[in-house]
Amino acid sequence: MCHPELNTGQSTPEVSREEVSVPTASGEAMPALLARPGSLAERAPAVLVVPDMFGRSPFYEDLAARLAAAGFEALVPEYFFRQGPLPERSYEAAGARRKNLDEKRSLDDLSAALEWLRGRQGYAGRIGTVGFCMGGTFTLDLAASEDDLVTVAYYGFPVPQASLASPPPAPLDLADEVRGPILAFWGEEDEAVGLDNAERFVRSMEEHGKDFSHRIYPGVGHGFLASGLGDGSSAEGPAQESWRLALGHLRGHLGVAAPDGEASAASETRSHEEGSR
Repeated sequence: MCHPELNTGQSTPEVSREEVSVPTASGEAMPALLARPGSLAERAPAVLVVPDMFGRSPFYEDLAARLAAAGFEALVPEYFFRQGPLPERSYEAAGARRKNLDEKRSLDDLSAALEWLRGRQGYAGRIGTVGFCMGGTFTLDLAASEDDLVTVAYYGFPVPQASLASPPPAPLDLADEVRGPILAFWGEEDEAVGLDNAERFVRSMEEHGKDFSHRIYPGVGHGFLASGLGDGSSAEGPAQESWRLALGHLRGHLGVAAPDGEASAASETRSHEEGSR
């Protein structure tokens, strides 16, 4: 579940990295990592990377570098900044820290991060978001409150866990308010999210006529991106395919040229869904 560490075998691209501070609505400063492509540093479209309950980690720093190498400016905020760092990188420690997090307030902090990105030179009317686990839930919630987002959600919770002390809004309840193109991924064996909840969200998005595409991968569970991205395998599994589609989704809607021969993520995903019905 989630991504506590960088997967062995992943290599981090050489890009520009900068520690920055994002002013929040409460007047505090939220620390964040900004990764940029050197040749496009002044003009690259922005992507907000929203981590899971481990917060900013080597895994997300690597993803930000991958996005920068693909032509984007990637911001990874540490929205657990009020709770402080983890005493150890374990599920127990991360779960205990999360109990002290006001997740509705975290949405306000993430909105502040989006506003910070809008003020940068590369903003051209849209921003990408990529969220994972609870971060995937946040990106789906943000898509219902912000007008200019291109969303990628990995194993987000359409119905947040009942055990949360201060849960965010349930994306399932906001389906009619969602705006902008969304690409979502789940694993068929994801017991944390629940396949039934993912399928209910898919049906609701379709019923509301939203710009929404998705894939539910058989044979994998929660956190599947970490299991295969950058492992050196020549075969394209769920991790590699979903990341390729995510990049295509962001490129297509944010105006970043794709490599020659790369298919449109949205059209490829919809074709897959139609063929599976």
